[in-house]
Amino acid sequence: FLTIFGLLNIRETSGWTFSRSLHPSSIHNNRDSSSLFVSMSEEESSSFRVLGVCGGIGSGKSTACKVLVDSCHCLARIDADKVAHSVYAPGSQAVQDVVTEFGKSILLDEENQMEIDRKKLGAIVFAERSAMAKLEAIVWPHVKEKLIEQINTLRQQNNNSDTTTKIPIVVLEAAILLDAGWDDLVDGVWTVTVSRECALSRLMETRGLNEAEANKRIDAQKSRRGIGT
Repeated sequence: FLTIFGLLNIRETSGWTFSRSLHPSSIHNNRDSSSLFVSMSEEESSSFRVLGVCGGIGSGKSTACKVLVDSCHCLARIDADKVAHSVYAPGSQAVQDVVTEFGKSILLDEENQMEIDRKKLGAIVFAERSAMAKLEAIVWPHVKEKLIEQINTLRQQNNNSDTTTKIPIVVLEAAILLDAGWDDLVDGVWTVTVSRECALSRLMETRGLNEAEANKRIDAQKSRRGIGT
């Protein structure tokens, strides 16, 4: 068994390796890093926790997060990928910032609707690493704001509930957690790792990729921290 913050026990699952790295100072960093965090009493701070879970493509981190919530009764799961998609809503501030950097040619309709054509944008950023770095620098702060809002909402709901049967741990699933600088939002980080062979098999089976395509996806994440390779 592995123990999270002394509150949660989880059985090791075949095929997974959980690498735990706790950051005791992160509670203090959370309070100082953003004015968006609600103020907490010492009692509330000692009970409510956020666990960051990262890992490479095909590692099984999504399944691990579901187990933490569904079987181990953690309070909730936040999927950073879904949050990231939401910041691209037509006309959003993130979209306006991206258009300012890359031009109106990346829009589906340059005249009327501020909606990004993902294929056009992808052709630019995947062709040049510096372009991807610019996009990440624009989008990641917007995603972080939304993550903070969701964490605060869950914290307030937990603090206002007298009858919850859930463990007050929010699971934040984010493959880019460390590279994006979101680790100051969490009280600990788990990396879910798996053998390359297993990851390849999963990608080919679940996403319909051939071996070359699957290898390319895995290799693309080699430079990311928290991938576990």
